Amino acid sequence: MIARIFAALIAGALFLPPSVAAQNFPSKPLRLIVRAPPGGTDDLIARLIAPAFSKALGQQVVVDYRTGAGGLVAWEYVSKLPPDGYTIMLAASGLAAVKSLRPDVTIDPFRDFGWVSQVTSFMLVIVVHPSLPTRTLKEFIAFARARPGQLSYGTSGVGATPHLAGEYFKAMSKTEINHVPYKGAGPMYLDLIGGRIEVGSAVLGSALPLIRDGRIRALGVSGAQRSAQLPNVPTIAEAALPGFEFEPFYAIVVPPKMPREITNTLADAIVKAMSPADFREQFLKVVGSDAVVNSPEQMLQVAKKEAALIDNIVRTANIKATE
Repeated sequence: MIARIFAALIAGALFLPPSVAAQNFPSKPLRLIVRAPPGGTDDLIARLIAPAFSKALGQQVVVDYRTGAGGLVAWEYVSKLPPDGYTIMLAASGLAAVKSLRPDVTIDPFRDFGWVSQVTSFMLVIVVHPSLPTRTLKEFIAFARARPGQLSYGTSGVGATPHLAGEYFKAMSKTEINHVPYKGAGPMYLDLIGGRIEVGSAVLGSALPLIRDGRIRALGVSGAQRSAQLPNVPTIAEAALPGFEFEPFYAIVVPPKMPREITNTLADAIVKAMSPADFREQFLKVVGSDAVVNSPEQMLQVAKKEAALIDNIVRTANIKATE
């Protein structure tokens, strides 16, 4: 009799109503899914925010790398998980625009995910090996035009924001530069520093240490304004290509149909984790961009706006994510 009662109690605990589960959230550690391998901006951000989230939530947040296919491995994995709040994902703008980048993919960014909060917006940067005889973006464009198909530029992967920026740059500058996709920014930097490729399109934050050390040279950033981290490097628009502007985002997303109470708990924790002045100062120093938080409703609108912009970039540059 006691055994049957105990079994019934256990069974009841496993099937708590969503409202009860939400009230008890979080009661165990969470996982933060990262789509790219260590060494790039995704990794930098994840390692900063995970301990801050842990403190805010009162539960450990463990970074879990699910790499491959330009983020698709992570996206598909998270989209199929139960909406219990214990798995969250760091996503970049490429997820919002996945239907433009990969029309054959079945996941939908607004049906299959919940958008919790922005983490930051960021700039891309065009960088070259120091041996390249070009000091300005105009000089580089002239150099590349004189050598169609002879130069190669690396990115962290097909469809990632550096790839979007690189192809947009090629389209606007009317240059023919071969794209070499890597499995993350780290391997790309190794080949760029080693001179195996001449050019890189990268997230500014991950490139900053190498730029400051003189191991690679920055020619232009993608934002509307110069970066406070590199005030002497012009924007791509002011240096050579008027109208060029691209500042993607990073955000926290969750599986679909998340109970509102859990979404709000996560959103509140993100605000609590990322608002302190010392955290924001460290974030700017390491990532190279400001920490940015917003509500789930605001984040959804930001994602939809970014999807429209990237769709325009994809069509303008004729980007093929299957390359």
